[in-house]
Amino acid sequence: MKKFMMIFVIVAFASLALATTIYDIQYTEEAGPDGDYPSPLLDQEVTVTGIVAGANYGSDGKFFLTDPEGGAWHGIYVYYFEEPYVQLGDEVEVTGTVAEYYGLTELSYCTVNVLSSGNPVPAPSQVTALDLLVPAQAEMWEGCLVQIDNVTVTEVQDDYGQWYVEDTTGECQIDDGFFYLDSVDPAIVIEAGMTWGRIIGCVDYSYSEFSINPRTPEDLIEELGTDETDLNLTVELGNNYPNPFNPTTTISYSLVNDAAVELSVYNARGQKIDTLVNGTQTAGTHNVVWNGTDDRGVTVTSGVYYYKIKSGKFTSTKKMILLK
Repeated sequence: MKKFMMIFVIVAFASLALATTIYDIQYTEEAGPDGDYPSPLLDQEVTVTGIVAGANYGSDGKFFLTDPEGGAWHGIYVYYFEEPYVQLGDEVEVTGTVAEYYGLTELSYCTVNVLSSGNPVPAPSQVTALDLLVPAQAEMWEGCLVQIDNVTVTEVQDDYGQWYVEDTTGECQIDDGFFYLDSVDPAIVIEAGMTWGRIIGCVDYSYSEFSINPRTPEDLIEELGTDETDLNLTVELGNNYPNPFNPTTTISYSLVNDAAVELSVYNARGQKIDTLVNGTQTAGTHNVVWNGTDDRGVTVTSGVYYYKIKSGKFTSTKKMILLK
């Protein structure tokens, strides 16, 4: 009996350890023949648990699911039509087949079990237009909830509801997957040259372009609030130099006042690999050198990395490239 119980416990723990996550489905560095990045679990049936980050996509029940921690590689599109539809903040268990629909990774032919409701949705990840331009860089944001700040409209809506904005890094597409801009009251009219303080939405992929899909009109923010503006004025994250670099680069940031600061480095998977600063810093400009190693002192490989500063509610992330 004791031997049976021990075997049961071992099997149970092994099952937990092997539980599939959205990250497991999405993360890949292998490009497919069409230049997109198919899931390593393609055509497999999986069961995942996550939080609904975007509900009723296409007005017919499809939705976006995220791992509870959010971030790069942690979101996925769920092709699902069964009523009653899931709601934003639902924790759900999804069983379905991993599929690629013209390059968009999705869970299809699904059964969905709502475990709980009213859960907090992970905060959107900060991206730039450049982050969504090249598939090798943009793939990590597919299916994720993101935000882009301080953009200007460069192209108005076309016949498919798509329009374009630019920030200081380039241009990206905004789409109407969740709602039509002329269906709300008052209707939202996009004009060339208009500015938005922030656009939040879920990222999909169609016709070789990544798009941000606002979930409701509230995801289109004309101006950042006073608190956010004050934060942006009190903390400034500079560009690292040199970039690309080998083997070291200098990251600079400025504080108007003394503040608690965390400055960390993340790999392309969205995993934190090194913490450069973690504590109270004095007002002024600070320069920190990253030597291309992780927190264990192990030299990392060539590739794209991200450095992120957090101070109170303020966060900002920028990209750097290590070339050897």
